[in-house]
Amino acid sequence: MLPLKNTCTSWSLFLRFAGILFLLKCGAIAQPQQQQQTPHGSFAGRPSTQVTNAVTPELTTPAISGVRLYPAAVVAGRQVRLKVTLTQPAPVGGVRVALTNANPALVTAPSTLTIAKGHTAAIVELSTLAVTTSTQVALTAKYSNSTAGATLTLNPSKSPPFTVELQPAALSVDQGTSASDQLVTKAGASFDNSLALNASNAPAGVTVSFSPSLIAAPGSGTSQLSVGVDRTVAPGTYSIKIAASDGNLTRTATLKLTVGGGSSSGPVGALKGCTLKMGGHKYQAVEFNMNESATVDFNAILYFGPVCDPNRWADQFGFGNPLSLGGVGYTFWFSDFADQLNTSAIWMVGNQTSQCVDYSVAPDC
Repeated sequence: MLPLKNTCTSWSLFLRFAGILFLLKCGAIAQPQQQQQTPHGSFAGRPSTQVTNAVTPELTTPAISGVRLYPAAVVAGRQVRLKVTLTQPAPVGGVRVALTNANPALVTAPSTLTIAKGHTAAIVELSTLAVTTSTQVALTAKYSNSTAGATLTLNPSKSPPFTVELQPAALSVDQGTSASDQLVTKAGASFDNSLALNASNAPAGVTVSFSPSLIAAPGSGTSQLSVGVDRTVAPGTYSIKIAASDGNLTRTATLKLTVGGGSSSGPVGALKGCTLKMGGHKYQAVEFNMNESATVDFNAILYFGPVCDPNRWADQFGFGNPLSLGGVGYTFWFSDFADQLNTSAIWMVGNQTSQCVDYSVAPDC
């Protein structure tokens, strides 16, 4: 070891002795410092973490918070939206809500409604049926132990569900003849039913038939009436009620029927429209009796369809030219439209003019 020189100047010296490092400074000897040791072998470490008391949130089940209708009052026959809301988003798998409808006859609603995962509400469409007076229907939603509901008010439509009209509303028919009329029904916006047709209050000897007798849904259509008057019906004016009904609602129209005895002052008796069967075919015909021999004007006009529509002219003969007829019975017919019974005709013989004859329902000659 080198000798130390005890001259105190500005210096310092490190000395190592027995594994201890000394710092020797001028005028003093510092305390020994432990040499940093490098660990040997396997080891592991991790940073220290602050330990806190963690609180796990409690899992809760969604509940129904409300039910709303859009709108809450509606003219019956229109659609309504129903909205069900939850207190929190639906979990995995969604939420199936049970729906209860207090009056299924008036409101069509599903039995369940599904709210998808992550959503808090769902909407479903409801259909309603017509009512005659304001009616309230309770709708309830239930899930788990929660229940909520709303009340739907159904109001009747200001317009009628359907209408019935006769075109024309009055007929004049002689004894022993028949005539045709047309019934027209129109369904309202919220009506969707078939209509059955019938007649009442007809006097004995008067028959009323319909073709067709049922107007298909939604309830708008036409039907041809055939009114037959027997020779025994007394002349006069009668009111016949014509009705259309869907089984719950009925609407009526009144047919004013005037029965005449035929002209007794002229040579021609009452005209009777009929279907003539001849040679395996059917023809549009008329029958009548002459009260006496006479020369009379004759005309006959045939139309397509059952109502003698002037815009649907089919054929004509006679043209008002005079015919000399004896005091016997006669039958005249159209020869060029065999078996075409969806036709009608007006006959004019002397002092007699027939009502429109509908050959789809005319009796046989």
